[in-house]
Amino acid sequence: MNTEHNEWQSQFRDLFFKGVERHEAGRQSPETMFEGDEPAFLESIGCSTQEMFDFCDDYVRWGDVVYEHVEELQAVRRDYFLNDLKSQPAARRMEMEEFPAKTDEIAGIAWLPRLIVKARAKLEGALPADLMYG
Repeated sequence: MNTEHNEWQSQFRDLFFKGVERHEAGRQSPETMFEGDEPAFLESIGCSTQEMFDFCDDYVRWGDVVYEHVEELQAVRRDYFLNDLKSQPAARRMEMEEFPAKTDEIAGIAWLPRLIVKARAKLEGALPADLMYG
């Protein structure tokens, strides 16, 4: 069993649910939700405080976030961040206007061009702060 893998997952899970509790207590921004070395931990696994905040916020406000999906998504991003990007952040964040329109289609499937670009940007760590992938 990979101990390092289990350690980051455990720490990530704990931080997610602390974030949920803090959000419910009124700490409703990335700047107020996290404390101490929590932002550094998130950065070390290729996750921004904005991304974690967005997951916690949607979990509390809309109830449409499944924690296991958040962790699975972060596992893919973490692996790519550590192994392919060698723990280096994106050189720049994409701008909203760089994404295909929601009405664009591939093979008659609306949103598909946009989702492909969003998925690549998520993997690269280049999503703008105003755009969530989850």
